[in-house]
Amino acid sequence: VFQQLSDGPRSFSFQRGGDSIFVPETYTISMKDEDGTQIDVGMFGVTLNSNPQDYVHYADPFLEAESAINALEYGQSDVIIGLTHLELEDDIELSNKFPNISLIMGGHEHNNMLVPTDKGLVAKADANAKTIYIHTITFNKKNGNVGIDSHLLPIDHRVAEKLDVKQIVDTWSAVLEEKIKEVIDNPDEVIFKADPPLDGTDSASRGIQTNLGDYITHAMALSFETPVDAALVNGGSIRIDDMLAGNVTALDIFRVLPFGGGVLKVKIKGNLLKEVLDYGKSKGGTGAYLQRYGIHENETGRWEISSMSINDEQIYTVAFSDFLLKGYDIPFLTPENSGVIEVIQPNNMEPAADIRKAVILFLKSIKE
Repeated sequence: VFQQLSDGPRSFSFQRGGDSIFVPETYTISMKDEDGTQIDVGMFGVTLNSNPQDYVHYADPFLEAESAINALEYGQSDVIIGLTHLELEDDIELSNKFPNISLIMGGHEHNNMLVPTDKGLVAKADANAKTIYIHTITFNKKNGNVGIDSHLLPIDHRVAEKLDVKQIVDTWSAVLEEKIKEVIDNPDEVIFKADPPLDGTDSASRGIQTNLGDYITHAMALSFETPVDAALVNGGSIRIDDMLAGNVTALDIFRVLPFGGGVLKVKIKGNLLKEVLDYGKSKGGTGAYLQRYGIHENETGRWEISSMSINDEQIYTVAFSDFLLKGYDIPFLTPENSGVIEVIQPNNMEPAADIRKAVILFLKSIKE
């Protein structure tokens, strides 16, 4: 729900327990030093529309940022900070387009970076809370100059646990366990012995064919009652950014594939399949890189299935993660593409109904 407040910036609301809770478009923190000098730090947030939902309103992040910045400037904020989840290129563009943004604290990329822009700075720490950035910001009230000193801090056993954060984590951990048990009965069951370790690091999943990618796509291929020719999943679906060594539990697979979703059986023409594979290869280093089963690239660079070059006119049956057919990572891969002949949804009794369950059952079958 969107609302224009008559006496200030725009506000949004969401429903909780039948009540409307308003969320302001901007947030301002007022601070004073020892001699009483006050500064106002204004904050706004924008995010990309990856995997959009029908109950969420989406708009252009640059237009929304402009509206928020105008509101903060109208409110005479001394320092403006953006909290974003955009691609790095968009963060840089946002910083350069609106030079009054002193600092953008961003997400999306999974590795730490500190990128100076024309007038500001873009900072991103590592994913999975491996590090955090501590920014010390100084503001000169006389001339308006802003200074930023940034320090990257590793998060490990030396960092003390914060009780109020632990209580929030525990609450959501209980919700997580309840939801996981809707898919698998015993999340703590050891389902596989990883020796050698399974490589779920971002750098590998998004750039090379990994042993973990092999297992996931093999499981996808076997997750239907009838066979398929091959299987594909985007490397960005693998989120653990770590090695799985020794005993692997069912819960670990949820850490690997937290977004879940089903596996689709897709009848696809060879020319489109090759286009998809070429696109995935070209996107090495990003989440659109494809982990594969049953498909190989020969020494001449041609794609093969069962040691035969993929035929442009032949129709192949390929297991895809359902995310891939939404066109987010591969824009032209949607059910509307003429090269997609048929999309077959899994029935509820097939492991393909949930990719995590498919992988868990496959790994258990190998273990046994």
